[in-house]
Amino acid sequence: MANNNDLLIIEKVLQGDRNAFAILVDNYKDMAVSLAFNILLNQEDAEEVAQDAFVKAYKALAAFKRQSKFSTWFYRIVVTTALNKKKLKKHPLVSIENSTGELLGISDNGVPELIGKANRQHVLQALKTLGDNERTCIALYYLDELSIEEIKSITGITTSNIKVLLHRGRKNMYMALQQLLKKEITDLI
Repeated sequence: MANNNDLLIIEKVLQGDRNAFAILVDNYKDMAVSLAFNILLNQEDAEEVAQDAFVKAYKALAAFKRQSKFSTWFYRIVVTTALNKKKLKKHPLVSIENSTGELLGISDNGVPELIGKANRQHVLQALKTLGDNERTCIALYYLDELSIEEIKSITGITTSNIKVLLHRGRKNMYMALQQLLKKEITDLI
């Protein structure tokens, strides 16, 4: 079911109040950029995709059926737009030395304490080794704390495939971190 505040804003937009859409943009812009970045691995492209997704959502707002939350409907637009952009443009991987932590859509202040600053770069580098679908599912499930059903609505991936992608993503991250931290693990033992 859609969020009541979002529904009220949507009704205002549909009645001709274009400024009301700015509230939705403010509410969802950070998440849209973060989600697009997790797919594209490029900040400028992620911002462009987020803008394009907002334009598409505005134009298609009358088609929003209110059977799911607005965020779920909108994030599906973001994912589709990002994947289409990725198909059109091949991106080289960004060097980890140039990374500012934006892969997860978090700043230095938002990194969970469990990861710690020393391991942060390793986690970011391990995430870059994941495939698009694995990285997207991992980000939506663990970082955005969405349910598997919400991820299914956003990505269009079946429930069983999401579970497989999460399992495989965790396993691939473990293996990548194991390689990256081989020296540290040896020093600890």
